[in-house]
Amino acid sequence: MDPVASQPKARARYAAKREAIMAAATEVFNDRGVSGFTLAAVAKMMDLHPVSLTYYFKRKEDLAAAVLLDAIRRWDAMLDEAFQETEPAARLRRFVGAYFEVRRQIERGEQPPLAPFSEVHLIEGDQHEPLMEAFRALYVRIGRFAKTEAMPWMTRPRRTALARLIIDQLGWADAWLALYEPQDYARVAERIADTMLNGLAGQGQAWPNLPLLTLGSPVAQNDEVTRERFLIAATNLINREGYRGASVDKISAQLKVPKGSFYHHNTDKDELAAACFQRTFDLIDEAKGRAAEQPDGWRRIWLAVCSLILHQASGEAGRMLRHHAMAAVPHSMRRKLRLRFQQISHAFAGEISDGIADGSIRPVDPLLAAQMLMVAFNSANSMDPARHPGSTQGVMEDYARPVLMGVFAA
Repeated sequence: MDPVASQPKARARYAAKREAIMAAATEVFNDRGVSGFTLAAVAKMMDLHPVSLTYYFKRKEDLAAAVLLDAIRRWDAMLDEAFQETEPAARLRRFVGAYFEVRRQIERGEQPPLAPFSEVHLIEGDQHEPLMEAFRALYVRIGRFAKTEAMPWMTRPRRTALARLIIDQLGWADAWLALYEPQDYARVAERIADTMLNGLAGQGQAWPNLPLLTLGSPVAQNDEVTRERFLIAATNLINREGYRGASVDKISAQLKVPKGSFYHHNTDKDELAAACFQRTFDLIDEAKGRAAEQPDGWRRIWLAVCSLILHQASGEAGRMLRHHAMAAVPHSMRRKLRLRFQQISHAFAGEISDGIADGSIRPVDPLLAAQMLMVAFNSANSMDPARHPGSTQGVMEDYARPVLMGVFAA
């Protein structure tokens, strides 16, 4: 065989194998998160020896970064399509539509799976900074949806919050999109874009002037090591380093106690993680229950969601566990957690339906809007007042108001 003629075939085989490895790696990534991602797990999925993967990717960090950079490239392609529009609202609608079209093609087997960005910051080594630079550039591009002289109130903090909302809202679709048939994804996209753009407030409804709820139990101001302190420390570590990255040693070290103290207060890490999720669910239930005293659906939703947003942003009483932590918990626990999150979403959907019925909330898809609210308060730790001057006012104006009134609302 002519060696020159065989080179294109060799390159094609190499490219095809590399793409197959990346598709398998994305599935492992989705299932285990960054901290549980290994070359051995990818090789097992492909029925290969792990050493054979090193011909294509020398280290797991190289493969994980390649998967995430591919996801960024594909999001950029969706943005290219969106920026064919000149108006911010049209750009957002087209981008959301493009995202769900990609998801439709993935479900049909016409595209490989898409990796989530929830743990992108956990990629270590030489790949970390180039990957984060590419991710930050994606953020900036999304924020440019709203960069126009016609909307001077869309400041840089609000555009940053907008990018966070869009990425997290679309990424959370992994938790509920299986409830819809692929032929319905376009309708889903239209309804999500409509809720993003126009919010929930019914005609004539103003931004309520209500005091927000203080949620949870006050954190003890002494040095006593309690179960609550372990829950808060574990939640912070899991949010920051992923489920597997938050080891017993690290949790104990954060509280400056010996490892034995951990096992005095907790059975094991799985049990503690389950308790962290339960504490999160309890905080949401508390917000919904106390807001139920308000006279209409709009005020009930506003008070519960804004109180949860500020609670998560401030972190003063211990944050809620981010939903992406489910990516690496044991499967038996994960099924129960997903069910509980969906039950909470349906409860919010019921409140939204009541608000539509009493006229205080405009007509929206209640279940999709509820899923979006779940993401909004769960992801609000990115608006930590310690890092964003303006404290409470900044969180409410740059994050909570766009969530509930529409992302481009003045």
